[in-house]
Amino acid sequence: MGVFADRLKIAMQQAGMSSAQLSKTTGIGRSSISQWLSSKYVAKHDKVATLAAALEVDGEWLLGTTDVQNVTESLPAEPVIEATPPVAPELVSIWEQLDEPRRAKLLKKANKLLEKAVEPTPKHKSKKKKKGKKRKA
Repeated sequence: MGVFADRLKIAMQQAGMSSAQLSKTTGIGRSSISQWLSSKYVAKHDKVATLAAALEVDGEWLLGTTDVQNVTESLPAEPVIEATPPVAPELVSIWEQLDEPRRAKLLKKANKLLEKAVEPTPKHKSKKKKKGKKRKA
């Protein structure tokens, strides 16, 4: 198992957090946390910082670059910034039931809806075609 996965598990145990609670606290998807815990991937820097703040551990420790675990206690507290706006529970429930290809389709549709909402609706001028017989010269 990877150092990041091991240390993430340790930090979660020490904080008494499940992956669902960590997801809710950080705004990071449960699937991402699951992939990190299984050593499939290592979190990117911004996510490591978010995880470290929520678990009250040092981000460098999570990544395995230092052995000092709780540096955050000596640092001044920073205001917590919510990563994402609140999402309707129905949307979260639907999202969690979808597999990756269907999630991609849903995101594509949602982006199209957003584009339509942002774009001004074009005004069409109707041009009437003249009907008539063509004259032969």
